[in-house]
Amino acid sequence: MNLTPSNEEGAILGGRGRARMMRDQPGGQTSRRAEEPWEDFNLVLRASEYAAQAHRDDLRKGTTIPYLSHLWSVAALVLEHGGDDRQVAAALLHDVVEDHGGTVRLDEVRATFGSDVAALVEALSDSVTDTTGGAEKAPWRERKETYLRHLAMADGRVALVSACDKLHNARCIVADLRAIGPDLWERFSCSDPADQLWYYESLVLALQRRVPGSLADELERTIAAIRHEVHDATT
Repeated sequence: MNLTPSNEEGAILGGRGRARMMRDQPGGQTSRRAEEPWEDFNLVLRASEYAAQAHRDDLRKGTTIPYLSHLWSVAALVLEHGGDDRQVAAALLHDVVEDHGGTVRLDEVRATFGSDVAALVEALSDSVTDTTGGAEKAPWRERKETYLRHLAMADGRVALVSACDKLHNARCIVADLRAIGPDLWERFSCSDPADQLWYYESLVLALQRRVPGSLADELERTIAAIRHEVHDATT
């Protein structure tokens, strides 16, 4: 897999003008330059390979789309909104602890990618229960309430990756609602759209002042689109 950007792409993602724009924005950083767009390209490549191996058999809920599509999409959003390479690595790895091994996997992430990436991944996980070993996660509402409380205290670097994760999920929900309608909700462990809206609207409130304005606005617009689709389906 060749992840090396073209010159044009490097200028778009890493140009000095974009770096200056991100300087004062929450969760952003300023170190990318057109002539040196990566801080630790090897870290990103290793995280991508690790995530690909861990999630190679996983699919997006109710589809035949490989789960890696979500991880790569979140990583792209993190790059586009000014995240550093450790945040990009965490975006690629953000579900590996929750879905594949719990605290044992977290220890492996720490040993492989360092304490900073591991701390980000842990903060982005709503559970560190090892479900592969037969343990069960806490109930959905309890996990989401705990995650929201944690997110309210997390730093801007966590908030940026979380917002990118939730934005991509929300975009997929909107697209699927328009394609298949309310049957979409049956794919989720919590199938009540009112509960899903509560969670996503709570995320907007928790994140909107702590991430770049363009990202906050897009997340809010996308959640509003979910709300509109749900309203249309019930009237």
